[in-house]
Amino acid sequence: MQRVEQRVVEFLKSHGVALGKELYESLGINDFILWRTCMLSRRIVTKRVGRRYLRLDKRVEGYARLSPSIQREFLTYTVVGLEEQGREVAERAAQLEREIAEISARKLRLARRVVEEAIGRLGTEGEELLRRSCFILGGDVPLGMAHADPRPERSTGELVAGSDLDLVVILGDEVSAELERKLDSLLFEIKHRLLAMPRKEELDYLIKRWSKAREQLRFQSFEDMVACKILYEAKLLAGSEEMFSSLREEMAERSVVERLRALEARAQEYRRWSELVLLTTPEPEEELLLRTFTTTIEAEEIF
Repeated sequence: MQRVEQRVVEFLKSHGVALGKELYESLGINDFILWRTCMLSRRIVTKRVGRRYLRLDKRVEGYARLSPSIQREFLTYTVVGLEEQGREVAERAAQLEREIAEISARKLRLARRVVEEAIGRLGTEGEELLRRSCFILGGDVPLGMAHADPRPERSTGELVAGSDLDLVVILGDEVSAELERKLDSLLFEIKHRLLAMPRKEELDYLIKRWSKAREQLRFQSFEDMVACKILYEAKLLAGSEEMFSSLREEMAERSVVERLRALEARAQEYRRWSELVLLTTPEPEEELLLRTFTTTIEAEEIF
């Protein structure tokens, strides 16, 4: 550890403060060893920006962990410097917060354009759809935590520009099956067009019925829990505000919000336990890293 620490210190002295990913890319040190060294060193300081929020993960007992994961948080959202570089660390952290806000706002605008295009191409049927449906965006974009770090898209493995767009369309039960098929076709077309652009963006979308959305408020299965979490954190992009508000109100009435907050508290405890175990375990087994540190398979499907 001392040799790794010395390499980090020398880099920071010669290059100034850095993000975790900049250290990782420049020094070629294993990301877990790099994180552990920075956290345990008395000469190195770290400053994390952004927020932590609930992530549901089947690999974790009780399903609850925090996002970003420890790995993603260190690489993307943490500024590293030396004790004497405190001012520079604070300035870089403030800059990073502004960048995250800008990325989140840009991806939110893109999501709105996706919906506007789909609705516009449906013509008068699109206007009908807006009255009887709601289009919501989940994931880290509405939470203001979007990033632009390249990562592989799940179905193709191609690198995309950071955070994906988790779009959920809740259709009124009276909307025709034919109109649903038309919307699905348009969103599928837009999804693949975004992946074909030079700056590849990933659109994940799900279309479901109002009755299905209400059924998921029972909060009985893992899929129900994910659906409720998305609804709780989501931002309304277009459509019926009354439908969206009605679902949110019913969540509160059924104590779903309370249960999500309990899961978040559990996730915070799990993060504290994970950090303690990892900081006291120089060579953790791969299975432990997958449950506590890594971002691999961090994303779950939307339901």
